Amino acid sequence: MSTWEQPDENSVAALQHGMEFADGVEFDLRIDGEGELVIYHDEFVPGKGAIRGRCVEQLSTNELRGFGIATMDDLLKNRSFTDHWQDGGKTVDIEFKIPHPVNRIDTDKYLGSAMELLGQKLDSLDLPARSILVSSFSPRIGPVANSVGFGIPVTRLMPRIRSWGRYWRVKRTVAMPHFARTSVRSIARTVRRDGMESMGMAMEYLSGWTRWINPGPPVGLNGKGLERLQEIRRGMGLFVWPAPLEREAALLRAGVSIVTDHMDPQVVERPDGSPRWPRPASQPLDEEWSARLGQASSNELAELMIEASESLPSWSELEPGNRASIVKEQGLRMRWKGTEERWARDAEEGLPWGSPRILGHRGAGKTHSS
Repeated sequence: MSTWEQPDENSVAALQHGMEFADGVEFDLRIDGEGELVIYHDEFVPGKGAIRGRCVEQLSTNELRGFGIATMDDLLKNRSFTDHWQDGGKTVDIEFKIPHPVNRIDTDKYLGSAMELLGQKLDSLDLPARSILVSSFSPRIGPVANSVGFGIPVTRLMPRIRSWGRYWRVKRTVAMPHFARTSVRSIARTVRRDGMESMGMAMEYLSGWTRWINPGPPVGLNGKGLERLQEIRRGMGLFVWPAPLEREAALLRAGVSIVTDHMDPQVVERPDGSPRWPRPASQPLDEEWSARLGQASSNELAELMIEASESLPSWSELEPGNRASIVKEQGLRMRWKGTEERWARDAEEGLPWGSPRILGHRGAGKTHSS
């Protein structure tokens, strides 16, 4: 088997890979100096000189193409990507990045413009319900979405990461006070107040010693902590990052969707030796295939994964009864609100937010440290 070559983060190739290999992708959008939506994470491009002259919001589309930066239009021209998106079961999490303060761009106007542009570009796609989520670290994401009548679900990412600072370590340090004074319960309360159906948060809220910093009893991925988490969520979607491979199984069992950098298709096992199926939402394993993969040796897994990919139906191809059975098991285990009948109806309109997904971070995983 040839070695997988990881494509550049946020490139069309990376996003196509993530859409095909996993349950979907997460990527970053900004508005450039010509009013185009471009797919880029950082506030400014590499180089020397003043930051303002290198900010994405000050540069033309062609200048940004010179740095290998793709536009949203480039991505939507990729039929493999859009076909997977329209088929159902795949999820795209788009993060609106906020301009560096040196640009002196009003956050509300910027977010409103980004929402309008994105809505226009996706209008003709006729996407299934719950196949797209827009997120941002800005606390203004919910109020602005409500004020402009944005038709796409949004959520706020926690803790708040500021749109300034040259280095990721600086941004994380500045975010620590906000992390320390927020709890998962308070986050759920905040997003519900703003009409959101999902939460997005750092892994540190759920696992490790850091979860003891937050106010109130901690949540977790097992025992009493997991019980508290499910009581707080009541079926809300929950997306976390970064998702260590060794914690992936526990996160999925807890009903948590993960944004992961582990997108190598040749990795078919987790560190504990358990099989790693990358599409639990968009191509769920049935009992037969769960058993076959669970009983397989390490040497057999790669070929079995290929066979499973070719044999199992996608979410949209499942019989309504099978979809209802999947969401019933998830809903009862994770204490969703509502009834089994409602869960079954929701499943016919699209994958419920409370169902766990694996999404490729920036498509096929990040390729630089920011």
